[in-house]
Amino acid sequence: MGQLTLPASGSVYIDADAVIYSVEKIEPYWTLLQPMWSAAKAGQFAIIGSELLLLETLVKPFQTGDTTLEKSFRDLLMSVLHILFTYGVPRNSRERVAFFDP
Repeated sequence: MGQLTLPASGSVYIDADAVIYSVEKIEPYWTLLQPMWSAAKAGQFAIIGSELLLLETLVKPFQTGDTTLEKSFRDLLMSVLHILFTYGVPRNSRERVAFFDP
């Protein structure tokens, strides 16, 4: 596994995979991502992502009814993430989409 190179300042854009690997402690990514979360919490840089991150990470907890996992995702996303708002999906519909089971 390689090494994660983090900026001294600015922003780091992440996708749902980084959040899922971190919350569910999936190796080897969990260990690799820990310095990123620590640096962001210390104010070294901002972590940014689409508001769809919330939707993408809540699918599994909603489908399985795992409220502990749901809270873990919400806590991480709301503690260090600066969410970029997109307007393609009506705000009141975003989380309800995660309940959809084809």
